[in-house]
Amino acid sequence: MEKKKIYFQTGCKILDLTVGRAKGIYGFPAGKFINIVGDKSAGKTFLSNEIIAWAYHNLGDNFKWVYDDCESGYSFDTEELYGFEIMPRNDEDRVHSRTVEEAFCHISDFADSLGKNEFGIYVLDSLDGLTSTEQDDRAEERLEQFHKGKELEKGTYGMGKQKYLSQEFFPQLCSVIENKNILVIIISQIRDNIDMFSFEKYSRSGGKAMDFYAHTVLWLATAKYIEKNDRRIGVVVKAKTTKSKTPRPFRDCFFSFLYDYGLDSIGTSVDYLFDLRTPKGELNTKAKAVQWNGDSGFDKKQLKEFLEEYELYEKYDNSKYSDLDGTDAENMFAFIQSKKDYKQKFQEKFGETMTRAELISYIEENNLESEVDERAEKKWEDFEESIKSNRKKKYGTQLK
Repeated sequence: MEKKKIYFQTGCKILDLTVGRAKGIYGFPAGKFINIVGDKSAGKTFLSNEIIAWAYHNLGDNFKWVYDDCESGYSFDTEELYGFEIMPRNDEDRVHSRTVEEAFCHISDFADSLGKNEFGIYVLDSLDGLTSTEQDDRAEERLEQFHKGKELEKGTYGMGKQKYLSQEFFPQLCSVIENKNILVIIISQIRDNIDMFSFEKYSRSGGKAMDFYAHTVLWLATAKYIEKNDRRIGVVVKAKTTKSKTPRPFRDCFFSFLYDYGLDSIGTSVDYLFDLRTPKGELNTKAKAVQWNGDSGFDKKQLKEFLEEYELYEKYDNSKYSDLDGTDAENMFAFIQSKKDYKQKFQEKFGETMTRAELISYIEENNLESEVDERAEKKWEDFEESIKSNRKKKYGTQLK
């Protein structure tokens, strides 16, 4: 009997759809490694934690994990966020790989330790923090030459590490984890802030070999910070797959993290379902009035007809709102929301509306989390269906 394929999910429907293979198959497959790339504030470690937390709460006692903190920079209180500790409290119980060779051995030992019915996640954070045995040996040789007063040899600029990664590490890693219920997450650091409109101009350790062997390369870029009372409480992230061994590569999305909550799946689904974010990741004026029941996202024609029906169009045309930088629909909508009686007339005509924050609270209070995810998934899949080529199969039928 063929073993059922396991897909590790993020706990965020929109992100799972972004990296998914096909309708109903979402998340990252076991037996592969993925690469999460981003700048210092884009949530790489946060996302890795979320994947572990999803597996912990969905796979039970048969799930095991290792968080290899190569840079010794892990500082998350996951007991508060997820109800369990991801990183052992005692440093002697933690894994801190120093070289790429050592990291491979740790991953291989972990894969071998998993039983037939066990599942595992190994996070390597990060590849950039590792040296190689060759580099360490050369460093010792240079130090010895320095103490002897000899002229130092020129360095190899880390080519020993790159050579090992491309010729041994990645091919052997794929062989070790293939056909096992293990997902390896390799984090790559980018020191500069990434422009979410041009991911490709940045590079990271592993180079073309990483792109060749990885199942998924997911780039993260900080779109904007979420603030409350002038304090940062979270971040909106743009995610894009630049490599995906699926029929759906090059998908992207926005998702949100709240520092004291984690990955905001509800907020992310609401934003996608009701088109509440601009291309830059900022909330648009639609976020001020969302309809849970009924149509949402009013177009210019509907709004103009409403303003004319209640003899408000001339007032709008002469107001500051008509000169805002938004679209005509956004500006009209902002004008309607600016006064209580306009808003009341609007709700009487189109139905009750809520702000984004009110809708999220409404969903949580009424246990509608699954419904909002189902609606968001349907919208995603309807769009995927609309962009299919729908060409006749060249050879009549597909091979099974």
